[in-house]
Amino acid sequence: MALFNRTKREINAKIVYFGPPLAGKATTLHFIHRKLKPEYRGAMKTMGGQMDRMLFFDFMPPELGEVNDHRVRFHLYTVQGEVTNPSTWKTVLKGADGVVFIADASPESRTVTRDSMESLRGYLQSYGQELEKLPCVIQCNKSDLPDALSPEEVARVIASAGFPAVKASSRTGEGVLQVLSTVVKRIMKELREQGHDGERDGMFAAFPAQAVPVMPSDDESEPVGREGEKVTTDAETIEGAAEALSDALPTLALGGRVAVTPDGSLRVPLTARCGGVEKGFVLSISLAPETPSVA
Repeated sequence: MALFNRTKREINAKIVYFGPPLAGKATTLHFIHRKLKPEYRGAMKTMGGQMDRMLFFDFMPPELGEVNDHRVRFHLYTVQGEVTNPSTWKTVLKGADGVVFIADASPESRTVTRDSMESLRGYLQSYGQELEKLPCVIQCNKSDLPDALSPEEVARVIASAGFPAVKASSRTGEGVLQVLSTVVKRIMKELREQGHDGERDGMFAAFPAQAVPVMPSDDESEPVGREGEKVTTDAETIEGAAEALSDALPTLALGGRVAVTPDGSLRVPLTARCGGVEKGFVLSISLAPETPSVA
């Protein structure tokens, strides 16, 4: 869900790019990052080692202006390559305001794409969340291949005919910005319509329809929406995003009381936070008397 930073007077929304390995998730994020002006976006950041490597950055669409003196910032997340630990995706998906499912449109990837969609639904259900209740767009990647499946065929493969499906290629950039525009507008629509308390209702009622950020369409195709309807996007240019939030930078804090083990070692609980993601660690310290130096 969207988070309010009243100190900075910002509203933060999270978009997760999910999909099977090698479908183009990281390539997509890097393409978007390159297309945004540096003065309006944060730096691309990574977390993790060679396996389960998370990528993320934030951007602030200037077209939105301010909402009751609050600016709106979007945070884009994905995990690169094949994920070895399912908890990585669960952590990244927690609190998502919208999802872009990167489907592999190559015919030989039907099964892995379908399995990935089932995994996405399962991860969200572990939080009591249903995919159908989130703004979601299907990015049909590798559509530039000669034998690629059409967006309608991809939607049937993953049993997601209710979501907009866009012909795309992260390699060439076809459809990538169109997908981002669509999911951003749907998130903004949800925020305007589904405020929960009085303050939130008042804030999001102030969003004018023309303030929804849009990206320039880089092809003439249109996403296929519910029951075959076309979901159109405007041709205005989004030049969004300022520098990264300071609270998106990694921080480390003491997570509890320090314990002494029977062998005299110390166990220090630590909590690492970055961009809304939180994970606990334990630091073990072995104590030994200092060896006196010999003159």
